[in-house]
Amino acid sequence: MNVRKMTLDDIVHLKLPEEWMRERYIPYIEAQTGPAWVLEDEGKILCMFGASFYWKGVCEVWFNLIEKTKPITQVRTIRRYLEEQAKVYGAWKAFAMIKCNFLVGKKFVEAVGFKYKTTLEKHHPDKSDAYLYERFFDE
Repeated sequence: MNVRKMTLDDIVHLKLPEEWMRERYIPYIEAQTGPAWVLEDEGKILCMFGASFYWKGVCEVWFNLIEKTKPITQVRTIRRYLEEQAKVYGAWKAFAMIKCNFLVGKKFVEAVGFKYKTTLEKHHPDKSDAYLYERFFDE
């Protein structure tokens, strides 16, 4: 598996429930709000993930599963890569928000080392609740 930097051309491959969400990634990539990566296997895009920094040391991470190929290897690769990149970017804390009814997402963030913190009511555009997860890298 290979991890590479995400580009504007990769945005089209994101699996998103609404088209307007895709447009949000354009300024994110153009402004380099945070790092973004593509996980590939034999040239096939499996997942995209990244981080948006609020301030030095603290970021929100996002994940977008594109292909359910080799899930254990994907999880291990992303977990290891996040740990390496946390050192590069000086991140000591990351958090992620997952829709409460998105069980695959919940299992995924837990598998890459995040712990449940709390529930955010009416957090998403459709007013659905979200689980807030966090992970500390300096422990």
